[in-house]
Amino acid sequence: MPNQKPLTQAQKEQIYLGKQKEQTLAELAAAVGCSVACARKWWRSGRNRGLDGLRTARRGRGKTGALSRFDACVQQKVLEHKRQHRRWGAKRVRVELEADENFQGLSLPKRSSLAAFFKERCPECVAGRKAHPPQTPRPASATTVHEVWQLDGQEGIQLLNGEIATVCNLRDPVGAAMLASQAFSAKTELHWRKLDWTEVRAVLHQAFTEWRTLPGRLLTDNELGLAGGPNDPFPGQLTLWLVGLGIRHQFIRLGHPTDQPQIERNHRTLDDFTSNNTDLADLTHFQQALARERKMHNEHFPTQASDCRGRPPLIAHPELLKPRRYYQPEIELALFSLQRVYDYLATFTFERKVSVSGQVSLGGRVYSIGVALAQQLTEKVVQVRFDAQTGEWVFSQKPANAGEQAKEITRRSVKNLDVTTLTGLVPQEIHLPEPVQLSFPF
Repeated sequence: MPNQKPLTQAQKEQIYLGKQKEQTLAELAAAVGCSVACARKWWRSGRNRGLDGLRTARRGRGKTGALSRFDACVQQKVLEHKRQHRRWGAKRVRVELEADENFQGLSLPKRSSLAAFFKERCPECVAGRKAHPPQTPRPASATTVHEVWQLDGQEGIQLLNGEIATVCNLRDPVGAAMLASQAFSAKTELHWRKLDWTEVRAVLHQAFTEWRTLPGRLLTDNELGLAGGPNDPFPGQLTLWLVGLGIRHQFIRLGHPTDQPQIERNHRTLDDFTSNNTDLADLTHFQQALARERKMHNEHFPTQASDCRGRPPLIAHPELLKPRRYYQPEIELALFSLQRVYDYLATFTFERKVSVSGQVSLGGRVYSIGVALAQQLTEKVVQVRFDAQTGEWVFSQKPANAGEQAKEITRRSVKNLDVTTLTGLVPQEIHLPEPVQLSFPF
């Protein structure tokens, strides 16, 4: 019979059982729709091997599993260990098998086979892999002095009088100059604390004044005092102050301290220069040593950093003494623009949860939109943006579907984003000490 379909298990059994009842092969072949030769084949298979002979043998290699070559007791024990200790990995389970006297002399699976077995037999016990976040580009390198300043803290420096110091360092990567090194007492009851943003601002003020310039960019790590909340895109106050001065605040990539290797090497250099007992006696002596060694490094030390080629930074790069954007403390309020801060905030859209009492947290401040409005929200979530023209936060209901326009529900005046809070200075009549051109070349 051409194009004959394979017989089903029931048809094969019909041939076998029918022949036992003395039906002819021709009759059985006609009944199941196959040739007599096919009926004879399955009758003989059943006669010789019973019903097992009627099952079609699987061609090729037999069905396998991750641990099919190993003893069943090994497989059972592996499952027991994994289900009782879900956080155990393949390596830990393998160690347990090796220590078990019942498996001495038996072949044991490799870690890779155990890992595959876990996914096959108990996937509920296997932790899912977290997707890698998209790679952010490395911060662009500087090409001229004062284009980028690198800032970082050197923590946990034990002083001989029992104090613990943190040094806030500033470095110009192109000019190889140590721009500032300020020590702070950071000891607490348990260990030491992080610097807050106002202390970092004070170090930057000092550097702006000494070098009479503002940089184009400031590169820092992602410390909470510098970047704001760890899971919140709301910019920190240090960032907003820098924006007001026309300085771009950039951050290194998470887990990539090599994005600013010059400041990291700066720490070690200062460690080498200020390691004697006199320098480490107390905070006063330590700060004096930092100032002394920083001056020596900039003016006399033959450095190989950047392209200095054995020359001191100020000899190799005399342009370090030429301001990129002129600065003096007396004119900071003229340089600072609150409107720039407002325009920067207007580029963000934040999503915030609303409490039962109608309160929303934003930038470390609490805003109340009212209980009545909170009760109208189905998801208890609002979208928040900043109106740079009015200086207000705009609260909108989160759209139900993508592409829909957010519906504004209320507005609130901004809190603690004034000139005094960000700069630490009180606006007053400004007397410029000399004619100054306030320009932004970038």
